[in-house]
Amino acid sequence: MKTLAAAALALGLAALAGSAAAQQPAAAPLTFDATYSVIGRGMNVGDFNYHFQRTGGGYQATATRVMTGWVGGALNHSQDFRYAVRGAVAADGSLHPSAYEHQGGRRAADRPQGKLIRAAFTAEDVVTTATPGRANMGDPPATPAQRRGVIDQITAIAALITESNDPCGQTLHVYMDGRARFDFAMRAGTAVNINSPAYRGPGVRCTVDFRPIAGFGDHQDAATLTFIISNPGPGGARAPITIEMPTDGFGVVRLEARRVTINGTRLR
Repeated sequence: MKTLAAAALALGLAALAGSAAAQQPAAAPLTFDATYSVIGRGMNVGDFNYHFQRTGGGYQATATRVMTGWVGGALNHSQDFRYAVRGAVAADGSLHPSAYEHQGGRRAADRPQGKLIRAAFTAEDVVTTATPGRANMGDPPATPAQRRGVIDQITAIAALITESNDPCGQTLHVYMDGRARFDFAMRAGTAVNINSPAYRGPGVRCTVDFRPIAGFGDHQDAATLTFIISNPGPGGARAPITIEMPTDGFGVVRLEARRVTINGTRLR
């Protein structure tokens, strides 16, 4: 279970975004915090904590995934990870990562906190590095053309939070962990009434086509996933309540929100 639930533009596009932002009001400041249960193979196997902050023309997000109970012990916590990303907010509100990293996985004497993977995004490509050693680029590795115009998986969650129009009317081109390349093609949504520990109220259920493209290292089948997202709340932000995500070695896992706070106000 290498990573959750992916990668995109930056230096050239950030400059364009900056010039456009000078002509339009900057996006309002926004903070979003959520705690999710990780559901895998029908079991509650861990916790996923997510923080997103947007300030003017930039954003940053961090996350942690910790496997709990007997699953965490059985895996010797080799599936515990921390994630971080920062990037630019374009004039249209879209997010463009510039620097992504994660650390975790199997520990060793020379890496007691796990291997550190970094991905640097430019307008034309993504360059992945590892400390120590070399980065695993997958088999087959994503080509430069396949890496162009992508976002990381942590930014992909932020894209759901900040989408002001139909959250189901977009395709997310994701580069997960600087290695696995796939698309989330989201179809027209269905209005639902959500009743969860994190949120009670109207929302939308998105049917999502998961399309694996490159870098997984083993065969991945296309799949149909489900996202359930709240209607806009404080600051115009949406709350992803349920997100199904592919993982490396553990199949599809489901994130289910237990608590969501937007701009310091807890949703009910």
